[in-house]
Amino acid sequence: MELYFDPVELRIFSCQKPEFSGEVQALYAKSPVGWFGILPGHAPASFLLQDTPLRAQLVQGEEKTFHVKRGVLHVRKNVVTVVAEEVMRV
Repeated sequence: MELYFDPVELRIFSCQKPEFSGEVQALYAKSPVGWFGILPGHAPASFLLQDTPLRAQLVQGEEKTFHVKRGVLHVRKNVVTVVAEEVMRV
């Protein structure tokens, strides 16, 4: 699959350790007010994450799903950083 944009760098950290780091095409999560998506070129933003799934579509076409409890997702310059109390791979 050929990409026509720079992928988003995703970094996920729990309180205990780094959980994931890699390039993604898209990221989907649910905040207290509803679902949202992050694509390349997204404006800087921060989102509160309570008890939610986090779906990442990797550059290679694969999808990874995580379950996040009590955290924050921050977007800046094609880098998404998630810091959460608990992160589990689904």
